Amino acid sequence: MDSARILNIGKKPLEDYIVEVILIFQEGSDKLVLKGVGPNISKAVDLYNMLVSRMGSSIELVNVGIGSEKVRGRIKPYIVIEIRRKY
Repeated sequence: MDSARILNIGKKPLEDYIVEVILIFQEGSDKLVLKGVGPNISKAVDLYNMLVSRMGSSIELVNVGIGSEKVRGRIKPYIVIEIRRKY
């Protein structure tokens, strides 16, 4: 995940994140990491599924990781989904 951009999934609608992913790919980045923390884990998975249904075979899943981290004194679960743009 060295040169990959990280997109933290939050409260914005999924459509906004789709546009953001497309813009990141158009800027020249080939790798992108979708990161959802706590209740946004399912939103990150939904975003990946929407990207696959819209972009089809032009993106591929590289890696999926789960874990937990301490945020403001509380332990929160997270998911990281690494995708790559195919040419």
